[in-house]
Amino acid sequence: MGQTEDDTQGWESPEQPGAQASRRWRSLWRTHFYAGMLSMPLLVLFALTGLFILYTQPIQDLFQDDWRTVPSSSRSVSLDDQRAEVEDAYDGFEIASVTPPRDGEHSTVFSGTAADGSFRDVFVDPHSGEVLGSSKPGDDIVGLANRLHGFLNNETVTVKLPMLAGLLHDGEPILAEVPVTEIALEIAAVWGLTMALTGVYLWWPRKRGTGKALIKPRLGKPGRARWRDLHAVGGVLLAGLIVFFVMSGMPWSSYWGSNWATVATEVTPNEKPSFWEWEGPTSAVPTVGDLDRVGNRIPWATNQEEVPASDPSSPHHGTGSGEEAAGGGDGPPTKLASLDLIATAATDEGMKPGFTINMPADVLEDPDEPRYGAFAVFNPWPGRMSNQGALYLDQFSGRTIAHSTAATWGALQWTTELGVQTHMGTQFGVVSRILMTAGCLLILWMATTAIVMWWKRRPSGKAGLPRRPNDVRTPKSVLVVAVVLGLLYPLWGISALLILLADRYVIRSVPPLRRAFGMR
Repeated sequence: MGQTEDDTQGWESPEQPGAQASRRWRSLWRTHFYAGMLSMPLLVLFALTGLFILYTQPIQDLFQDDWRTVPSSSRSVSLDDQRAEVEDAYDGFEIASVTPPRDGEHSTVFSGTAADGSFRDVFVDPHSGEVLGSSKPGDDIVGLANRLHGFLNNETVTVKLPMLAGLLHDGEPILAEVPVTEIALEIAAVWGLTMALTGVYLWWPRKRGTGKALIKPRLGKPGRARWRDLHAVGGVLLAGLIVFFVMSGMPWSSYWGSNWATVATEVTPNEKPSFWEWEGPTSAVPTVGDLDRVGNRIPWATNQEEVPASDPSSPHHGTGSGEEAAGGGDGPPTKLASLDLIATAATDEGMKPGFTINMPADVLEDPDEPRYGAFAVFNPWPGRMSNQGALYLDQFSGRTIAHSTAATWGALQWTTELGVQTHMGTQFGVVSRILMTAGCLLILWMATTAIVMWWKRRPSGKAGLPRRPNDVRTPKSVLVVAVVLGLLYPLWGISALLILLADRYVIRSVPPLRRAFGMR
């Protein structure tokens, strides 16, 4: 929400008397300008990719219609028979999860690892059992949008950063590898927050009776003034959304999000579900977050939940397809419950159509203490909070081990997930999707008007960067906000400190840099 340095008339300029107030206002405008330079390119990327992510399902149905949709029919083929067809069609395919069709006009999706090591989705007609085709989940335009939105499609260069979990828990690494691209995204996102906050301050009316200018641009004004008003009105409308976008999107970041998950788990842990009769160890997949890392989409709030293990001595074990589970020891044969039994149990437990069944993972290296995983069933994600749920079923009997919903989440997890679901455009249905779409379009509009304003105000042949006022006393309120942001988002705090040091001690000392950055 920048404006011209020389246009300081009306409500966009300070009305406090004195040169110090004017310098302070220009200093904040300079901060706003550079915050926009640092953040706006990536905010534009977030907006463009976010539009594709918001409309994932219709886009995928459009481009993969032959695989994802099928003619309705009264005939049906069991999930176990469909699984056999997949394994016949793709030799060596190791199934990680299966998503039964949400209605009679959609295919069954088997997800897993192919013989070449790639992760793939295989689509099967649930009425005929025909394998329709397969795709790599990230190879379509939505997958590319997700990668760009999350880590700029590059995770190869990493740095080690300290993790809160390692400081609080034995066995957790103190330093963890974090992609440099994700660090850049985290820092840029908070500079976007800085841009929004300084922009609102700069454009807040200081004359009585000028409040309507916040929402009514003066279209009759010539040149830069008109573009400034168009930029300002859009900026005031967008500022709250940018704050929301940043705060609700940061939980998914590798560094800040992981540390925030640790804080949430320590301060307001999720209620641990009551296990039926037998209380066993955790599964070979220790937390729900590990399932997400192998390609499944699960709620942020459940990342730290433990996945329970199955009991090989449970009653009715062996019910199902007859598939041998790895390692039975000297006890009775261990056969997996059938996928159809698991799907029926999930439906009976109230799971929503479109749920995903994650296959159990076993650890059998120690014959004296084998660990058998459980079927982990999740409702479709993203989705409304009221529709979120996880169900854990014994892999041998199909009996319910545990069931969690949003009601069992801790306060911080619940609040964070509410922000995430709204961010994804699902929490309030079409209303939140329209609001998030409008936010994406407003970001594109703000970037356009900012470029036009800069182009119109810059001197011919020069960059037109704002001048640095001398001897500016930063208001205490601004310092407090900056310190709070730095503590809440430490990577941004470090970047802000480095920029301040460079501005004060490096740029001032190099004449070409002084001229380029508008210092006298």
